[in-house]
Amino acid sequence: MNATVKFIHNKSLSQKAYLLSLLLFCVSIFLPMQLATNSAIALLIVIWLAEGKFAYKLSKIKSSPLAAFSIILFLLYLIGMLYTQNVQAGWKYLETKASLLIFPLVLTSAIIPKEDLHKTLRSFSWLCVFFSLIALLYQIKVVEERNDINYLFSDGLVLIYRKQAIYYALYVALSILVFFDRLWFDNVRISKTERIINVIAISFLLLILFLLASRTSLLVLILILFTTAVVKGVRNGKLKYTALLIAATIVFFGTLSFFFPQTLSRFESLKNTSYNFQNKSSEYHFAFDNAAESWNGLNLRLAKWVCALDVIKENPVIGVGSGDIKDALVTAYTNRSFFYAVEMRFDPHNQYLETTVGIGAIGLLVLCLFYFYPLYLAVRKRNWLFSAFTVMVIFCSLTESILSSSQGIIFTCFFMFIFVKMVFEDDILITREG
Repeated sequence: MNATVKFIHNKSLSQKAYLLSLLLFCVSIFLPMQLATNSAIALLIVIWLAEGKFAYKLSKIKSSPLAAFSIILFLLYLIGMLYTQNVQAGWKYLETKASLLIFPLVLTSAIIPKEDLHKTLRSFSWLCVFFSLIALLYQIKVVEERNDINYLFSDGLVLIYRKQAIYYALYVALSILVFFDRLWFDNVRISKTERIINVIAISFLLLILFLLASRTSLLVLILILFTTAVVKGVRNGKLKYTALLIAATIVFFGTLSFFFPQTLSRFESLKNTSYNFQNKSSEYHFAFDNAAESWNGLNLRLAKWVCALDVIKENPVIGVGSGDIKDALVTAYTNRSFFYAVEMRFDPHNQYLETTVGIGAIGLLVLCLFYFYPLYLAVRKRNWLFSAFTVMVIFCSLTESILSSSQGIIFTCFFMFIFVKMVFEDDILITREG
């Protein structure tokens, strides 16, 4: 429909149910039990089925290129089951990829008002503040009990939720972007009190992100915020305020680095880019000296990427199959005497490489369409928040296989389709008979 119209009723029963399920999902994503998230997704599917209007929904799905890219990517992994050797691992891997099928079908076609999608984003951000505060207070108690400050960093900070720091850092980064978007672009619409609260929320979440020590998320977020401040300052002729913002941010992180040098040490470890495949040392985190002979986040990834390319060269078009990714990588690690990686059975920590290893160059092409088409849409629509989110996902996929873990793929697919629906769709008139 071309015209923008309002719903006949303020909210139908199904719309209230959708909002409840979306909010429950936002809560569940922070909880340690995967069952909670699966239950929230199951509730969303039940509401979608009960709503009916399948002819309308089918037309919406057919008209969405992003939904097509996501579903095709899932189908390629399904086809990859036909030539995989490790069928058991393949089915488990395919189960993880279910988000590529569920969210494009449900969120693309569900009848949800835009205001509820905005509520979902804002609620997620405040939930992130709440759960992060709980995690920080809990870990401060753990640090006092065990007399070891290392429990305050990286995975240790979110141990209470059984989350990996890289994925929780994405949750935090998105929340910061939501608050920043509200503060920076809606400044004239919000009260002074709300502006102060948003600044406090951003500052607290930046502290959490610093303690999580997820280098890619932190660097990309700072780059996005600084670039935005400079561009907006130039356009509005307010470079003075931009300079003050950047200076304040530098002082803020400089202060954090003084009190928490462990995170700074994680960045300093990246100076060592050389590696020896036969090095049996463990990866440097926080528990011991940052020795040159230790593996670090960068040289370990460089070594794994070389081995992933070895596998890709042997299976460039269709890959090794959905269930054989880990086995093929372990074989490549063994061939290069990469004993530490063999022992740990590492994935390549790069979504682009992992997809190519599993389902080949065809899969890589579809993955890139799934990532970059939304960025194109967001830039065309001049939606800063959506653009920043997609940039974050694209860059974090360079150093992490974020679609190969339930913590990463559920978050990414859910918010990818929430943004598309929120930015590009009008509220549609639906009658009770429709």
